[in-house]
Amino acid sequence: MATMTLHQAETNGKAGSQWRNLCRVGGIAASLQLFCVLASVLVAVTLGAEPATADEYFTILQQDRLAGLLRLDFSTLILLCLYPLTSFGMYAALHRSDKAYAALAVALIFVGMILALAPHSSFSMIRLSDQFAAATNVAQQDQLLAAGQAVISSDMWNSTSGFLAGIFLQGGSVLISILMLQSDKFSKATGITGVLANGFDLVHVFVALINPPLATILLYISGPFYLLWFPLLARDLYKLGRRAD
Repeated sequence: MATMTLHQAETNGKAGSQWRNLCRVGGIAASLQLFCVLASVLVAVTLGAEPATADEYFTILQQDRLAGLLRLDFSTLILLCLYPLTSFGMYAALHRSDKAYAALAVALIFVGMILALAPHSSFSMIRLSDQFAAATNVAQQDQLLAAGQAVISSDMWNSTSGFLAGIFLQGGSVLISILMLQSDKFSKATGITGVLANGFDLVHVFVALINPPLATILLYISGPFYLLWFPLLARDLYKLGRRAD
């Protein structure tokens, strides 16, 4: 009996250590996501926003390769790739009190991330730009410009996949932020900023269908809340990663 109790204690201790490690990994990922958001803002302010047309894409990449790559929204690509680590960290913190709903939120975030990553246009535009530079006649260039416009029309910002990605990713993030508000694992500020950042972003997805200018305003409103949410989330996950069971 004593041997079984000791074995159970060792097993529970190992499991607790693994959950804490996931919290720490989630905290690191949230810190990196904050860096990605700041990098996006810095690039937009200093170099300009992501190009709107294929011709602009090709021109920028040919004139200044590094500046062109920075404007291809790679920071958002990296931010999306970090969501699995962040969401597993949040699940590790919430699995004891809200296991079912936390699992649902993580599943929604995963689906949203995949839907957003699939149509991301950066690598496609780099390839088309190189082909455009090597084209030997106007007809080939026109075909490549048309292909570039098609890629833009179906990327994560303009496609059905992108629309659904916003619903799943922000919807799951709103749900897990609500769970944070109901838990003593996270500060109220973390839960509130999570609801506001992802909530405004979620509403923006629907409003964009009927009123794009208003949707842009909602997106700008959500931005500062993300700048608050990611560091608060990182702080709380770091603390949970150090806490003993």
